[in-house]
Amino acid sequence: MTLEILIRKMMARQDLTRPESADLLESLLRTDTEGWKFLAFSVAAQTKGETAEELLGMFDALRRLTGDYPLDLAGRRPMEVASSGGSGVRKINVSTLTALIAGEPEVPIFKQSFWKLTGIAGSADVLQSVGLFVPGVTFAQIQRAIDAVGVAFYSPIFISPELGNLVNFGRVLGEKQIGVNTPFNLMAPIYTPIPIIYRLFGVNNAAQFATLTTLFRGLGYRNALLVQGSDRLDEATLAGPSHLHGFRGGEDLDFQLTPEAAGLRTVPAEALDPMDVRGSTRDFLRIAHGLETGPKRDLVALNGGLALWISERATTIEEGVRMAIQRLESGEVRDKLRTLVELTGDPEVLRRAEEECLNS
Repeated sequence: MTLEILIRKMMARQDLTRPESADLLESLLRTDTEGWKFLAFSVAAQTKGETAEELLGMFDALRRLTGDYPLDLAGRRPMEVASSGGSGVRKINVSTLTALIAGEPEVPIFKQSFWKLTGIAGSADVLQSVGLFVPGVTFAQIQRAIDAVGVAFYSPIFISPELGNLVNFGRVLGEKQIGVNTPFNLMAPIYTPIPIIYRLFGVNNAAQFATLTTLFRGLGYRNALLVQGSDRLDEATLAGPSHLHGFRGGEDLDFQLTPEAAGLRTVPAEALDPMDVRGSTRDFLRIAHGLETGPKRDLVALNGGLALWISERATTIEEGVRMAIQRLESGEVRDKLRTLVELTGDPEVLRRAEEECLNS
């Protein structure tokens, strides 16, 4: 079927097959330089609602363009830690710190990093403030990072020129202030050309739990965990229970997790808020350096514990949280950050940020 026929089919609220979805998106990615067909597709998809088969087809289309990244992952169990963004809840950079806690050369974490979508500063924003410029990362730098510390910050949007038409579409939406939600708001933080084994993913819409679980099974993940806080945080929260959904070790997961069940305590939501952009960097560095011991540190430890648990390095969530706190308190996370910046960034920027944020 032609691109136009497939879009009309979606506008008639008919679901596409996985091959149809793949062919449609591949055609858009290769030919739509102005974004008008992307927009029609996005409106039709959001009006109808995407199915897991359609999302799998979109993943297939993206993979056709980018191919597999040229990285040596032999003997490793790659992991991805990310969240969907768009929750509207102010938050610190939880998943960025979670990656630094849980990443190891044997279980490297490939953390997708974007500019601000939710909260005060996005992952790419705070990383730039400490000397890591994610849009400029190269494959050689990614390889050095996972070999040395088991963490790499990147995004296919930045590193794959084949996705140029999609990037242009996003830029046009922003410039023209077209307030249309698109399937790429969801697919951008999910898609990776790296053969992921484990996935921790925060969602802003609990209605997507079942669809995304089916998607992650279809992508062949061994374990996957979707989380949403009761305060709408697209991470596990300390402000109340969190909803966890997914699969681990062949077991289906669907339960509520209270902070107390993870060995922590419930706190007011405002205790987790970042103050401003500078405060976000300060929180990030204080937690990474093991200097923070309050609720923000515990929020990061909770999500770090979930990452260690879903990747089978902790037997329980509570054990994972204890491991995360120990890694923060020991200076291991600080050392990972410094090594990462030395290998792939600007140590002088990090030195200045540490001096400004840790001595004030």
